[in-house]
Amino acid sequence: MVVSALQHAPNPFSFSFTYHFTAPALPPSTTARRSSSARAPARSPMAVSSVRIAVVGDVHDQWDLEEDTKALHFLKPDLVLFTGDFGDENVELVRSVAKLEFAKAIILGNHDSWFTQQFSGKRKDSVQLQLECLGAEHVAYQRLDYPQLKLSIVGGRPFSCGGEKLFRKKLLSAGFGVEDIDQSARRIYKAAMGAPEDHLVILLAHNGPTGLGSNIDDICGKDWDLGGGDYGDPDLTKAISELKESAKLCIPLVIFGHMHKELAHGNGLRKMIVVGDDGIIYLNGAIVPRVRSLTSELTGDTSLNSNEAPHSDLGSTRAYTTVDISDGRVTKIAECWVSVVGEMTKLQEEHVLLSVA
Repeated sequence: MVVSALQHAPNPFSFSFTYHFTAPALPPSTTARRSSSARAPARSPMAVSSVRIAVVGDVHDQWDLEEDTKALHFLKPDLVLFTGDFGDENVELVRSVAKLEFAKAIILGNHDSWFTQQFSGKRKDSVQLQLECLGAEHVAYQRLDYPQLKLSIVGGRPFSCGGEKLFRKKLLSAGFGVEDIDQSARRIYKAAMGAPEDHLVILLAHNGPTGLGSNIDDICGKDWDLGGGDYGDPDLTKAISELKESAKLCIPLVIFGHMHKELAHGNGLRKMIVVGDDGIIYLNGAIVPRVRSLTSELTGDTSLNSNEAPHSDLGSTRAYTTVDISDGRVTKIAECWVSVVGEMTKLQEEHVLLSVA
């Protein structure tokens, strides 16, 4: 089936932002569309009975289309969400991700614009090439609607590095018309406000919002500085706040990455989930490294000698975070490690982060 994805926004690039692409394998009849029209609907979602989302956190060069496809088929998600940081402008890896035959939505991170500070006027640079191959599935400041899942995915700011300042400001200005934090927040807000009335709305960003703690092990805490600090995105916080105040959207979940689970300087592990007082679940999917060789696991040595995804005759284990939604509620979130050995796949580890009866 062919799905048309339309972006209602001026196109600053030399390539078109109207794409036609082959629909993902799961679910086979899901359609996706983009819109940035703003309205304030009365919200009473009529959710499908159950939906599973698989989150692929910061990849950092650890991706193998064949192996990850096998693992995802084992997990059976209806939708796959990527939090970015595929590599230091690793265009070939992003092309591989674009070929994944699942319904998916993607946001690019700071490493995906690691070298490019502004768009080239003479040729397509690595950031442009990544945006081009991802097409409509890159959700920055836009929305993908999945009517059969009763879900809308709204994208936050791309290339985020955390903190109070915009990272890659020239890229944001030229590519997305965003000049400052307030304008960024407004773009996120407008994209969400156009969601269909019967949809749950999930926000997908590279980095999480401010206000979730300032300790080094907090979900967006600055771990490379012993003094800690809140390193969330203030524009995402502002957008969420305005949506809660002025719209009757049902926003059960905010998904992001950037702040790795393993803390800097061997200081332990990060808190990867927070449930707000308003019931919104904030989920960090940045399990880095996300691939381990089974050889390493058997010997107890999980260190890697390079940034390349490990391969061995014994296979690998690959990390995902699964989100199960039932009757419009998030019922379970788990960190899952799936082993892939040839054609054999199995659940190697599962760490339940949230379970609701």
